[in-house]
Amino acid sequence: MASCTTLLGPPPSSSSTSSTVERTTVTNMSSPKTTWEDLSRLGWPINEVYKKANANRGGTMKGIGDLSLNSGIAAEYQWWSYNTTIGQPYILGRRPNSISREETAWSYDNTQNNRPFEQQWTESWTNSSSATLTVANSASITLSNHVTIFNVASSGFDISISTESSSSETKETSYSLSSTWTMDVGPGEKLSLIRVITTISETAEYGQDFGLESGSRVGTKGDRYNGHYYWGMSLNNLLNNPRGRLNLQGSSKNVTYSFKLVREGPKGRTSTPLPVDLYEASASQVAQAPVGVLANWTKTATEDVGSAPTEDMVPGIGEL
Repeated sequence: MASCTTLLGPPPSSSSTSSTVERTTVTNMSSPKTTWEDLSRLGWPINEVYKKANANRGGTMKGIGDLSLNSGIAAEYQWWSYNTTIGQPYILGRRPNSISREETAWSYDNTQNNRPFEQQWTESWTNSSSATLTVANSASITLSNHVTIFNVASSGFDISISTESSSSETKETSYSLSSTWTMDVGPGEKLSLIRVITTISETAEYGQDFGLESGSRVGTKGDRYNGHYYWGMSLNNLLNNPRGRLNLQGSSKNVTYSFKLVREGPKGRTSTPLPVDLYEASASQVAQAPVGVLANWTKTATEDVGSAPTEDMVPGIGEL
């Protein structure tokens, strides 16, 4: 006879849970109740569930009709089972790509003159960032959750998305900037202001496990076993924590500008980066850009472990 933990007393009521892990969160809304079809899609058809349950109560059951899931005996004793996401999203893979191109924004040839040349030059440009998160495949069971991915595809954007198969969410921002420089060209020199436009894109694949809420139970009946006819069994313990995986795809695109001065003269050719203070360049608009858009993507995954005792199997109290 298979061993199981028995706890006397009425089962605790099921409730939605919310768990948080650094850099990722999963928020449960109203969780859908588990069906036999859900369990079958998780690899446990009703006949296999019956075999496990019957073994756990000493072979005292008569057939699959002695099982109840969110109805019958299970509903009478409030032995509910709910579907939910499990743990936190995790990254499966990333494919980054970066392309840069250069343009001459300003140039002055002073190689034929013996006097310096000076000119004010103002450059205006627009930085833009966008990210999209999409459910790549539908879950095999019914879910009513939102999953949040932080820094989607290294974009700096955090996006929360429904677990429904058609879900897709996009965030984007753009802000205009300008800066003015004094161009000093020495005698016999040529000076050029080079505009460097960099497009960084990335696609990332994420996984989110799903299964049954902690505390989910199936109701069983049969001949008296350990003093009771009715027992509620922990489905996660009975079925070895059945799991499925929801796949999500993130994509991002960031277009940024930088500048450099190229000086050519009797002493040779030099290239010097030209720094730009984004706050000074656009004090009115820089606040619109999320801080994370300009930050490198980092990810720390940890898992919360509950300290509550596990209730594998509980009896029906007050049986008739």
